Amino acid sequence: METLEKTPNYELMKSLGPANNRTPENRGNVNLPIDTLVVSADNHHSVSEDIWYERFPAHLRDRAPRVWFQNSTYHIGFAGKTVFPEVLEKIFATYDVIPGMSRLPERMADLAIEGIDKEIVFGNNVMTLLLHPDLELREWIYRVYNEYLADLAKAYPDKFYGVALMNYWNPTGAASSVSQIKLMGFKTLMIPIRPGKGLDGRELAYASEEMEPFWTAIEESGLPLCFHVGENFFEGRGGIGTSNLVNFNPFRHALGQLIFGGIFDRHPGLRIAFVEAGINWVEGALQDAEMIYAVHHTMLEPSIKHPPRYYWHKHCYATFMTDALGLRLLDEVGADRVMWSSDYPHAESTLGYGWTAMQAVVKAAGEEKGRDILGATAMKVFNLD
Repeated sequence: METLEKTPNYELMKSLGPANNRTPENRGNVNLPIDTLVVSADNHHSVSEDIWYERFPAHLRDRAPRVWFQNSTYHIGFAGKTVFPEVLEKIFATYDVIPGMSRLPERMADLAIEGIDKEIVFGNNVMTLLLHPDLELREWIYRVYNEYLADLAKAYPDKFYGVALMNYWNPTGAASSVSQIKLMGFKTLMIPIRPGKGLDGRELAYASEEMEPFWTAIEESGLPLCFHVGENFFEGRGGIGTSNLVNFNPFRHALGQLIFGGIFDRHPGLRIAFVEAGINWVEGALQDAEMIYAVHHTMLEPSIKHPPRYYWHKHCYATFMTDALGLRLLDEVGADRVMWSSDYPHAESTLGYGWTAMQAVVKAAGEEKGRDILGATAMKVFNLD
């Protein structure tokens, strides 16, 4: 196995410019291992239609979020006022104008050029509504979005796999929510990194006793559950850089709840994917978790059954686009715990150098592990067709 450079080719990324200036990279002389099926475990799609107003029940329609295009961005808002902070509008404007962000035929053409056979598709602008404070409205926002995603997937049922949103703030109703999601054909679902408030107005904690029906429902569904970056944005000087820096290191809280809150012990069938933060964070988090387990084990409540690293290798996965440091740590993180993604068509995506990025994975991991990372693991984790 060869080793990658100490950092990805950032000069190449810089030369390509923002995502809206790029064109998909042709294959050229790149040859992936035989029988490699490429799955991007994290791509994105923006809602470009006024789906909530069109599909909400009549008695809620005047409160529905609206969708409109302004300043090169598909905004979501209420009463004509966008929910996007200015920094988010600037970021979205670098890729919302790409036709494939909202139109599937153009999207599939881009992915075909860059050698991507299948994709797991997360929301984009809908993420701004994940923690909408009106829980009745949030329930309908999620439901309509899921219906919309399921309808989109019908055009490309073996290529486009949307990620559903589910009601987690009413744990006793989780079984019904996840059952509906499975019936609609979804292969996975996501929840926020931090859950916000529950039905009684108090802050929820994923490891709390009241969340047990939720975790039981997820475990019994057999669906992998995803956490995704992108829940914090900061205005003012340094806003774009600070927002991205914070958003690309968000998962310690959720991982800590899962391990130290005993969720994995109580629900040994869970599979969790941490999406878009790369893989280099994993080893640092596990090293710190192992230290905490060693020095505080007598104080841990609940007392967990195994060292933290055990839970990672049994339950967890992470996705990355270009992560030279993470690939050098592959033996520690676990090659079977890692899934590649193009992140189409974000600024951080491999759009414009997709073949080059995949070749780097094979160079660093070797052919067998490279084949798994580029698609075989995702096929198993998400049970794709």
